[in-house]
Amino acid sequence: MIKKHLVHLCLSAVCASALWGCGGSGDSLSTTTATTQDQTITSNTSEEGSPDDQSVTSPFNSFDSLSSFTLSADGPNAGLSAYDLIENVFAAGSIEAPDMYPTDHTEGVHIVEDSDNMVGPHFVFLAHKVLDFNKGVESDRQRNQIKTYDKSPTALKGYQGETMQFSWKFKISNELELSKKFSHFFQLKAKNFSQDNSKGFNADGTSTSDIYLIKADWSSVTDEWLNITVQATFAEEGAFYMQISRMQDNAILVDINEPVIDMWRGVSSEDFVRPKWGIYRSLADGDSLRSEEEQVRFADFVVEKGTAAD
Repeated sequence: MIKKHLVHLCLSAVCASALWGCGGSGDSLSTTTATTQDQTITSNTSEEGSPDDQSVTSPFNSFDSLSSFTLSADGPNAGLSAYDLIENVFAAGSIEAPDMYPTDHTEGVHIVEDSDNMVGPHFVFLAHKVLDFNKGVESDRQRNQIKTYDKSPTALKGYQGETMQFSWKFKISNELELSKKFSHFFQLKAKNFSQDNSKGFNADGTSTSDIYLIKADWSSVTDEWLNITVQATFAEEGAFYMQISRMQDNAILVDINEPVIDMWRGVSSEDFVRPKWGIYRSLADGDSLRSEEEQVRFADFVVEKGTAAD
């Protein structure tokens, strides 16, 4: 293992990252963006080096895009349904909403469209504390997510050595209650077909510990539309950059710069990393969650594969 490896990105006062902890679901976790009530951004790392050692120069302008996919809403009661729009870009089967599973909450769709004066048409992801399960299974967590996966176009999946950018717009209400265990709104998740999970652990078999990369006030990222850009190079000596800015005044709220970080959990040429967006949260501390329907808004997902300057 090299100096650092990203574990779990928390978007509670912003965004964090984590690699094995915080509510994985079978596949090995390469990077996640989530939010937790403690309002922190975390990263799994060794004791060598620290975020303060890294350059703060933005890498985004040096990215040369070779392919680009865009997923945008077309407005409520107009054009295609939200589900059709998503599957037309990410492929059929890319939606993990409760109503997609017969043993889950099937009354009503969980991703709808809306529009406003700031971003226009956008998607609204819904979560219900009592009614929603985890892909049809009642457990200690629930999810309503979209993803790219093995049936998605190759350009939407990150293979070893490749560099990708992910950008989207995001809005979350200050009233939304976060699980003290985990609440994820974005993930970069490793798909390891061999299920060899030996990577990501210390030599004695224990998982590495988390450190904070950044802290910010929860109120600084709520009730406002945000622009989010992530750039990742998927390699053991990879890179991870994330910037969150407020659309209203372009103020930069989060700027994560990790030019040397472990971003790979694969063991074969078939393994890849894929993005996930939506609501994925723990129910283990259900008392901390509201009974009201929660709404999280996303707009204009862009997935690009390209090259970046060394």
